[in-house]
Amino acid sequence: MDSTNFIMRFFEWLMTFEPKALILSASAIGAGFAMIAGIGPGIGQGYAAGKGAEAVSRNQKTQRKSIFVMLLGAAVAETSGILALVVALILIFGNPLVDIEGNTLVLMASAIGAGISMIAGMGPGIGQGYAAGKGTEAVGKRPILQSQIVRTMLVGQAVAQTSGIFALVISLLMLFGNPLIGLEGTEIILMASALGAGLAMIAGIGPGIGQGYAAGKGAEAVGKRPKFQAQITRTMLLGQAVAQTTGIYALVIALVLLFANPLLRL
Repeated sequence: MDSTNFIMRFFEWLMTFEPKALILSASAIGAGFAMIAGIGPGIGQGYAAGKGAEAVSRNQKTQRKSIFVMLLGAAVAETSGILALVVALILIFGNPLVDIEGNTLVLMASAIGAGISMIAGMGPGIGQGYAAGKGTEAVGKRPILQSQIVRTMLVGQAVAQTSGIFALVISLLMLFGNPLIGLEGTEIILMASALGAGLAMIAGIGPGIGQGYAAGKGAEAVGKRPKFQAQITRTMLLGQAVAQTTGIYALVIALVLLFANPLLRL
């Protein structure tokens, strides 16, 4: 009972502030949450850099090719960080929720949920960095196979970004097309649904890392057996598709919470 009273008093205290100030405050928190995604690219790019150093130490003649592949793969691994930065900048400089008339608590939750959703970018950042590192390592050993290794690496990295894109879609939906804002219902459920949609997308961390691992091993395998590149790539993509399953589950739950939430009818 005491905890219930505390929650009620907390919401009553929040409502003493100007609605716009509350939404701006929530946007600041959401922007901070979004940038947590930067952990992933930092780890992944560091791994790629380490493998680049190993490759150069093993064979100085491959330095230019090894560095090229390292930087190319690391640039792709930066994608999640850039997407998170974009969402954070929208929340800070161009948040459309500020000018929308609606329930303040739902608008606040939407801003925070949009930022939380982008945390999923940690996974692709780590996974793509791993792929970049293994691709760099493979080119260092077999520089003559650079084009084949890089092709497999980039394909695998692109697939590994899927869960990050899912997260971006949910984030942008909550900012620019959130159906919860115009719904009538218990405001606490609407607010929790917006937060829940963002939290669901954190599950994308797993598929991002797993798919990146598959991409790295695919690039490594092509470096060892280039004649089987087609078979290796098909196997890699099949495995990545399976690894994405939980990311799709998370996307489905987030969309249900936003567009067809049965809890609002209870």
